[in-house]
Amino acid sequence: MGGVNGCFIPRHHHDEPKENGGLKGSKFKGHRRNLSATFNLSIIEDESESQSFVNINSATEEELMTLPGINRAIAKNIIDYRRQIGGYRRVEDLALVSGVGAEKLGRIRCDITIGIRNNGPASRDGSLHGSRVDGDSVRESKNGKGSNSQTLVNVNSANMFQLIKIKGLGMNLAENIVTYREKNGPYKSLDDLVKVKGIGGGILSAIRPYLCIDSSSPDTLPVPLSPSLPGPRSYPIIPNGKTPEDSGDASSVLPSNPTPLSDYQRRSMTSIENLLTILGPLAEVPKRPQLSEPFNFRHKNRRVVRVASWNLEQCSLDKVSNPGVKDVVCMSILENGFGIVAVQELSHDKALEEICQELNQPTLPNVRRWSGQRGKWKCAVSQVAGRMYRSVEYNGFLYDSSQNIELMSANLLEAAEENGKRLFARMPYVGFFRVNGQLDCVVVSVHLKATGLEGEDLDRTKAEVASMTDVLKSIADHVPSEKDVILVGDFNLGPDSEEFEKLRKKGYTNMIKVDTPTNISANNPAGSKCYDNIWISQQTLKVHSGKAGVVREGLTSPWIPNGWKWGGVVSDHCPVYTELYTNNDLDKGDLSIGADGIRFIIGADSG
Repeated sequence: MGGVNGCFIPRHHHDEPKENGGLKGSKFKGHRRNLSATFNLSIIEDESESQSFVNINSATEEELMTLPGINRAIAKNIIDYRRQIGGYRRVEDLALVSGVGAEKLGRIRCDITIGIRNNGPASRDGSLHGSRVDGDSVRESKNGKGSNSQTLVNVNSANMFQLIKIKGLGMNLAENIVTYREKNGPYKSLDDLVKVKGIGGGILSAIRPYLCIDSSSPDTLPVPLSPSLPGPRSYPIIPNGKTPEDSGDASSVLPSNPTPLSDYQRRSMTSIENLLTILGPLAEVPKRPQLSEPFNFRHKNRRVVRVASWNLEQCSLDKVSNPGVKDVVCMSILENGFGIVAVQELSHDKALEEICQELNQPTLPNVRRWSGQRGKWKCAVSQVAGRMYRSVEYNGFLYDSSQNIELMSANLLEAAEENGKRLFARMPYVGFFRVNGQLDCVVVSVHLKATGLEGEDLDRTKAEVASMTDVLKSIADHVPSEKDVILVGDFNLGPDSEEFEKLRKKGYTNMIKVDTPTNISANNPAGSKCYDNIWISQQTLKVHSGKAGVVREGLTSPWIPNGWKWGGVVSDHCPVYTELYTNNDLDKGDLSIGADGIRFIIGADSG
């Protein structure tokens, strides 16, 4: 097995596959490992124990072609590249092969291994040869053969990675054993294993000498692990090979749940539990800020909705697969009682669905334990709004329908070109919402052009800020009676910049004050810049509860890497929010007409 995906390393960017909107024609260059957004925990496999895996250091073209998505041309590339570099040192090296890439590697990594090798020279075909290790030589059989002592594996507590170390058990059978146990309860005897899909009497006879069901028996297989972090060295993660079960902390890893689990929850929890077990010392459930009581969605005994904005900084599928990232995002939304969340910097159009899924069918300990209103979440994602670093960018909305929030429609604004350039590098995303059956409002999510490291794009940023009044005019042209308009997002300029004066003259007020930073980093948790904001119209100000703020607590997790350390932030932006009363709509705008089919064009006469 090559490794376990899911941990995000911030600030190391990589090419998205073309089909996911990555750079056209982008290629991996050289033999240096690409710094992926995925953190991999490489499991060292005995070649003799990996008979169900394909050894990419010795496989023929035909063997490689048994892997999903690998045709003869790609198989030949794998062998050619193997010969060129003298053999693969890690499974991740396969991503550098033409025709494979990160996405295809993700689909086959559970079926491949690099095998056992020594430091000897590579063979003529590029495969690495060394002394093979017989699986029986590291086990103590019943008759006492073998030089090293090996404890039995307890089928009622072992995870998949402990089970696959047993000769004769591959990944599929190990997963079936764990899944059957979670669904039906502990095994009463080893004979019950024949009820597991794929295990018959022959296989059971072969694996029985290495198994036990007695919880009093030693049941831990040491698993040699180290994080495959980008860089010249790696550090051991479980120096003593212990798991949370060994230390008696299993109950703190995942809480009990008496309700039946869905297929999604069962699969995710199996994966998360395995990941937590592997992480050892990092398996402690992240601590969340102390709340006096959950938000009750009322202010001065009147119903309110919190409208928020969050730039999630290159939020890819890899990133939201990190349990730490997902935990921080979901818990920040729940703890702060957000109802509508505008999300910028999505690098994949399915990333927001992962957050939505976790909110609705929680698998993470903190999210499952949440005692406040959980909500019923939906999401909408735009078409490609523009480009970000080495990728395309999408914009999106998350909203809680249990708060009686309805998204009538959502559309990207389109802009005519001016002097050969679009007015916005990333087009604003406009959502038409109805809240509590009474308050209609328009939420405009923006991610304006960054000023650049040396301020080289400052003029472009200022021009985009000045063009926000064109956005307001376009909205007014289509829904002239709707006065509740809310501009949210990453403006990349402080609200005291003179370019916002045009907004102020139209009666708009910034909810986040200039002396309130909205950025954050592990080295500077207090922040220094006020770039994210919420601007509300003069009409909307009349239904404002007086509350707005920046969430700074709970944005880090021990499951998120921070360079060579841990405890990174989920994004370099904090979520910002404002609060509106929902029991009154002071204008006569009716968004029930919908905006589907409306083509917003700003910066030019739409005719």
